[in-house]
Amino acid sequence: MSIERKRSLLRVSREKAINPINKTFSFNNYSNETQESKNVNVNTVTHSNQTSERITTKIKSSYMGNSLHPNYTNKFYGETFIIAGCGTSLKYYKDFSKYYVIGVNDIERILTPDFLVVVNDFRTFMRGRWEYVRESLSPVIFTHLDNPGPITRSSHIAKIKIGERNSPNLDNLTSVDYTMNSPYMAIIIAYQLGARKIGMVGVDFTQDHFFADTGSHKLSKHIKSIDHEYSVLRTNLEKKGVKVANLSPISLLESWPKMDLDQFDAL
Repeated sequence: MSIERKRSLLRVSREKAINPINKTFSFNNYSNETQESKNVNVNTVTHSNQTSERITTKIKSSYMGNSLHPNYTNKFYGETFIIAGCGTSLKYYKDFSKYYVIGVNDIERILTPDFLVVVNDFRTFMRGRWEYVRESLSPVIFTHLDNPGPITRSSHIAKIKIGERNSPNLDNLTSVDYTMNSPYMAIIIAYQLGARKIGMVGVDFTQDHFFADTGSHKLSKHIKSIDHEYSVLRTNLEKKGVKVANLSPISLLESWPKMDLDQFDAL
């Protein structure tokens, strides 16, 4: 058996040990008709090998149509966004309620985002991860897939059009350029929504996820090229007057300026 196969089986074994979140909220709290902001901070995320407090968010978005463009383009102009990956640096934070939050994949484990980005088919997720995508309370779920997998709130899906790889063209608001990681796409989506300030957290590429000891990040060996991609994206965003920050002190990405929330707020 290959080393990679052994690592894969070990990670699946660890995922099987994860206990489900004990949620006490109802989907009725987030019906299509509900437009008011809601604070979301439900219980504690508890696993066999890690415990993480949920991060408070305040839902300020709403479902406005089934396509990123034109339904959401520049509808949030001038706002501040946080892009939440699934790295361990998320555990440094407790409250994102004053920001718009775009999360990726199973971010629902630790917070409910204003927008969720899912660009991988459910069959590519390790066991135990998709259930958090399926039950996400995000008002808007962005994906380019016609059928990403079973999603309880499938009526909240908004389609995106995939653009070019490794070549961000921020002047084209009809498609989302991409690389090999979804937070990159989430950042471009934030820009298209109208963000004037973007901070990313949990985009670490270090050991483990915030919810379990999952081992080395599968993209860590590509960190040099990934950092270059983020550098190019930063340059393009700053040319458009968008301020950017890396809110993770442990992220392996060095191309975005690292700072804490107070410094980010002062930008």
